[in-house]
Amino acid sequence: MQTIDRATQIMLSVVEEPGGLTLIEVSRRTGLAVATCHRLVAGLAGPGLLERDEATRKWGVGPKLMRIASAITPGGLDPLVESTLTRLRDKWQECFYLAVLGDAQVVCTRSIETSEAHRVSVTVPPGRRMSLHASASAKAILAALEPADARELLTATTLERYTRHTCIDVDVVLIELAETAERGYAICDQEMEVGVLAYAASAGGGTTHPRRSLGVIGPRARLMAPERSGMREDLVDAANRLAGL
Repeated sequence: MQTIDRATQIMLSVVEEPGGLTLIEVSRRTGLAVATCHRLVAGLAGPGLLERDEATRKWGVGPKLMRIASAITPGGLDPLVESTLTRLRDKWQECFYLAVLGDAQVVCTRSIETSEAHRVSVTVPPGRRMSLHASASAKAILAALEPADARELLTATTLERYTRHTCIDVDVVLIELAETAERGYAICDQEMEVGVLAYAASAGGGTTHPRRSLGVIGPRARLMAPERSGMREDLVDAANRLAGL
């Protein structure tokens, strides 16, 4: 049982860190010895629950854990969600994803990557917790809430500064949420990672279903290129269809 508990600790720590964790960082997050982490991480990598980025040497969510998250989280296997994500991916060849609000946090429940080989891409694995104040997907959801409810969620969490572009002032974030609601989509412009841009739009939910958002993420230069004109509008239209608007 102790091994299972420790392995679970490691997976949770990796899932909650968007950029992945080095072995030393896993050890610090979990309080486990580096040698213990090394043994357990290697065991989790075998079946594909975790995988390492050889360039950064950081451990992230593996393909098997992505499949598990997609199968058990709300909206993960919804045929309309699947067809919507596939259509958007096939048209724009970027990573599109669905995120859901639950238990005071926003989590990616389904994502689909570019199908073009050798294309530089940025991905959001299912199961990843999205930053409430910085990620586009979370801001799109919070912008659809009453301001008091959004403030309550923001003040209940630690606002971490990921880059120099990250805003950690609750009042300023709330102003941005109001602008997001008026604009119709949220933006994360290098707030989570330098050189990365994301857009997201509210995809419905409320009293009987969890609130959710539809997002796209990719290299900033490519998403802002002239040939990407119309992608935001396509994303918003797709999110509105999912919301039944």
